[in-house]
Amino acid sequence: MNMTKTPSIPSKPIPRFYFILLFLIIFVFIYWFRSSHSSSSTNGFADVSQLPKSSLFTYTNISSQVFYSETQGILYLPPNGQSAHFVSLKSKAVRGNHRHKDNENSISGEVIILLQGQFHFRIGDGDTNQYEDHQFDACKMGIIAFQFSADKCHALKNIGKNTNWFASYYLKSKEITKPPVDKEGCKKMLLT
Repeated sequence: MNMTKTPSIPSKPIPRFYFILLFLIIFVFIYWFRSSHSSSSTNGFADVSQLPKSSLFTYTNISSQVFYSETQGILYLPPNGQSAHFVSLKSKAVRGNHRHKDNENSISGEVIILLQGQFHFRIGDGDTNQYEDHQFDACKMGIIAFQFSADKCHALKNIGKNTNWFASYYLKSKEITKPPVDKEGCKKMLLT
């Protein structure tokens, strides 16, 4: 029996330096990839300095009211005494096109918190028929909260392909059970 021996390549141990270098390259790549694909927000909240400015609403800080859970998602706890509502909005659907104007001034304002999705927000003055349009992407910008006075006409439209989520609560000047809604005063600036 004839046995042929194949020549073997002598194996040298790879210096530890190359393992450390490879580890550092992988670490830098992962860090770069995560930072380039994360939102420009801090802790999930939008950077207010990067958001559109308005003379009809202001941004409010809700960072102490929103909590994250890896398994469950987002939990929003409104300020004490405020009745909040959480809303899903299907693609191309619109909510709002109203204002909360009443003779008794039972609501002084409203806070809307965009939690997830792409939104078109219209806000205006129903008495002068002047309005502003803004677009927000909470997935890229982070959670966005804004506050406006109750007499402003407002509407949100889902401009994304998936169901969006937002929360809202009223700033009440006195205790009420059902907030007043005026759709007639906002007819000239409908968001469709």
